[in-house]
Amino acid sequence: MSLAFILGQKNLTYDPAGLVALYERHAPVRDAYDLAAAWTGVDVGLLLRPGDSAQRSRNTSIGLAAAMFGIADLLGGHGIQPAMVGGISLGAMVSGALCGAVSRQDVIGLLAHTDGDQRPDRAELPEGCVAAVLPLGQTYESFYGTRPGIWFGGDFGMHTSGAFRMLLLSGYRDALDQLAAGYPPEYFVFSDETVAVHSPLRYRARDVLARIAADLAFTDPAVPMCSSLEPRVLHSADQVRSEFSRNVVEPVRADHLTGQMRRLGARLGVILGPTLPRDGFEFPFPVVYVDAPDDIGQVVAAVREHDVLLPT
Repeated sequence: MSLAFILGQKNLTYDPAGLVALYERHAPVRDAYDLAAAWTGVDVGLLLRPGDSAQRSRNTSIGLAAAMFGIADLLGGHGIQPAMVGGISLGAMVSGALCGAVSRQDVIGLLAHTDGDQRPDRAELPEGCVAAVLPLGQTYESFYGTRPGIWFGGDFGMHTSGAFRMLLLSGYRDALDQLAAGYPPEYFVFSDETVAVHSPLRYRARDVLARIAADLAFTDPAVPMCSSLEPRVLHSADQVRSEFSRNVVEPVRADHLTGQMRRLGARLGVILGPTLPRDGFEFPFPVVYVDAPDDIGQVVAAVREHDVLLPT
């Protein structure tokens, strides 16, 4: 009978209109963006609308993290606090701050420093990632097989149609292109990412992040933090610190995250920011999305409708 905050991955193609409206209308969201801008030296306009700037990837990460912090604070002003938190990819790092294990400034600083390292190790072998359809009844191995230069990067869960799961495949772009050529075009949606996220090719970024995180102050979470790397709940500072660096190179699974939330008694989930497709995936409990001003009232109504017990 509890409330869960769910935080999704970096989205390079989201429509910023809803977040801009939240920034303009609500002081908690404005404060979160303004702090992120002050901590990083990035103009708040670029955090709200990353556009096609040279630092688009970095600015998107920082801006979405600021949005999630601001939305959490805005909901907190309505008395809506989570009993548990958890995230996928970018969302896992933001969750570390929302659960109280690390400061927001340190998370923003990590994103500003490590997300700028977006260079493939081998320039002659461009990297990338793709969202790939896995039809119902087939396994990753039976459908895509195992190919050199491609790694399983994540499973975002069953589509609400019940017809397929959506996977993340990462690796060398030529290998991904060759794989996609053998299937209908609607089976693959290529990302604008230029690195193979959540794959062993990101070992350098993992090592950089681990070195920086080793000098940061982590504490035990004040509320449970659910992992998307494996089916477990993080309760210690060391576990959260390790999650940050592992998150760079290991695959993510939405069912690890939401399964633990359900085990902990989640009755309702709130998805912060435009980080997961609206009504795109199944969850083991009802969810509401917050990425625009009108969504706040829907969260308040959903908490009442589902008789959610809020932390005091």
